[in-house]
Amino acid sequence: MNCPVLLQSLVIADDPRLAAQISCVLARPGAYVPVIDGPRLGRTDLREETIRRNNAAARVKPTTIFFANLSQASREALSAGFTPNLLSKVKCVTAVAEVADLQPARYPLSCPPLVWGCDRIGVGLLKALRASRNIVFTDNPSPGDHANRKSAHLVVCEDGDDLAQVIAANYAFSLRADLCLIPEITDEFSEDLLERFYSLYDSRQMSASETLELLRSELQKLSGNLPIRRGESLTFVTRRLPYGFAFPEVPSTHLFKYPDLGIAVINGFAAEQPSTRGVGVSVLVDPETTDAPEIEAAEKLLRAHHVFVRRYQGPTANVRAVAEMVELFPYDLLIIATHCGDAPGYRWTYEFTDSEGIHRKLVVDIAIGVERTDEAEMLKVTQFLRFISLDGVDWHDPKKSDKLYVGTAMNDFVTRTRPGSADELKPVTKETVERVIGSAVLNMHDQNYIALPRPIANSGTPILINNACSSWHRLAGTFTFCNARAYVGTLFPIGTTEAHDVVVKLLGEHFWKPLPEALWLAQRQVYEDDVRRPYVMTGVYPQRLRVVRHNVLHHISTRLSRSLEQCRSDLHSVDPNDERRKKAITEVIRYYEREVTAFQQRWLRNSPIGGALSTPERDSLPKPQV
Repeated sequence: MNCPVLLQSLVIADDPRLAAQISCVLARPGAYVPVIDGPRLGRTDLREETIRRNNAAARVKPTTIFFANLSQASREALSAGFTPNLLSKVKCVTAVAEVADLQPARYPLSCPPLVWGCDRIGVGLLKALRASRNIVFTDNPSPGDHANRKSAHLVVCEDGDDLAQVIAANYAFSLRADLCLIPEITDEFSEDLLERFYSLYDSRQMSASETLELLRSELQKLSGNLPIRRGESLTFVTRRLPYGFAFPEVPSTHLFKYPDLGIAVINGFAAEQPSTRGVGVSVLVDPETTDAPEIEAAEKLLRAHHVFVRRYQGPTANVRAVAEMVELFPYDLLIIATHCGDAPGYRWTYEFTDSEGIHRKLVVDIAIGVERTDEAEMLKVTQFLRFISLDGVDWHDPKKSDKLYVGTAMNDFVTRTRPGSADELKPVTKETVERVIGSAVLNMHDQNYIALPRPIANSGTPILINNACSSWHRLAGTFTFCNARAYVGTLFPIGTTEAHDVVVKLLGEHFWKPLPEALWLAQRQVYEDDVRRPYVMTGVYPQRLRVVRHNVLHHISTRLSRSLEQCRSDLHSVDPNDERRKKAITEVIRYYEREVTAFQQRWLRNSPIGGALSTPERDSLPKPQV
């Protein structure tokens, strides 16, 4: 399966019907029409919302950006966050005729347009795209027919989100794939099912194999017992569930329909366009909290593929070093080998009056990660927070909305618990809990590392292989939100031998194959017919582990130097009274100053032929002609 080209027209829309109609005008075979949603205006991190969309737009390299029937508030937020170059390409449209006038269809559209109803919009859009017709919508139910099976690849999309269906239909059309819809699954049910994967070995009534067989059967039923044929492959567009586990007979991958499905597809396809770098820069993390022979094997295999390797091992794989690297170093591939699991923590109860004058009682669970700082007696603490109840109503109750008025309570809580808040909120009671569900901490050599929803890899779109127990839970969504273009993790605990064997096969004989196919082949070889298939992939299907020869040393040095200059510029422009922001930028500047100096001394002033280095990290190159 070839990766489609990215069309240089980006659609930003919250109106799925208009997005579907614009897609019909722009589409052509073998190309992907990039569609993303507008910024979520109710979020407290609105600036980051617009930055994410600016970066996604930059990866498309558009000649035109259509603001499709966006609200005034959305347009203003995007305009404030977009670069002047991108803003110059924006066209605000409210009807498909305006798009056709600005950018006529590349292929004449057949008449009449397809008439479709108010539901199953993705199926209707794919039918219209295949017939080179436009689509018009009525408020009646859609026809009962389906898009006929014509392809060896099937896109399976959970119902319930019309814009996600539009993106899924464009994805399917660009891959010449089929599309089918399955019922939407509630978050509460999904969380319960994932918890059964997580606690696989806790049951005394049923063996692990019996539990996995039951889970596979349940996932098959939830997906409508799809008629899968030999030689096919699957992409699941899902809110949370790892449907691919239920279909071990074929390769599969997953895309999360919320949040930012459109950005995730752009990240994956953009990284596979002609002249892109592939995975020329890799980082390996082994805190030595568990046996990880796959790290040594991975380094040898990656060096054989002419990949630059940086390795954090033992004491150098501490929380601070790894956290800084994950966010700031420009890598293309990250492999982590450590223990992953939910940490013990604390249950805090808050009582406060919200901005609507309503008295509130909010209970939260908190897990923490701790890292060193440059100040001798100062530690940096990261919190993972899980809401438990509000005003006595379980936050995860499927009928919560019938029992509880939320109003401004949660936004007020977030605002008032921020460091430095003028009206800082304090808990009225504190107690300990054995496990903070969903915290998914990664054990580093010194403390727990909690991955935060921030840009990673120097604002890149890397591939992550998290070779740790139960590392798909939460972290797949977190790292995808952080712009990882692909994430491979596990659903339940794994052993040392299997972890080694799967990674060796991925990076060895299956290196150049599409990543979902490579993972599928590796698991078939390691587990044969066993129901035990712990690894699950997230990301677009047509991407692969591959290397393109380029001057990797120059690339790394340039990225580090540019980031340093940008941070220095940001420091000059920050509000002088914003001490917290100034301190954060200063810490990043120090990181880049250390990296730029060390990298130049290590590589650019000496012969770039690597072995073990007496530095906190170990960088290695296989040959000088990369």
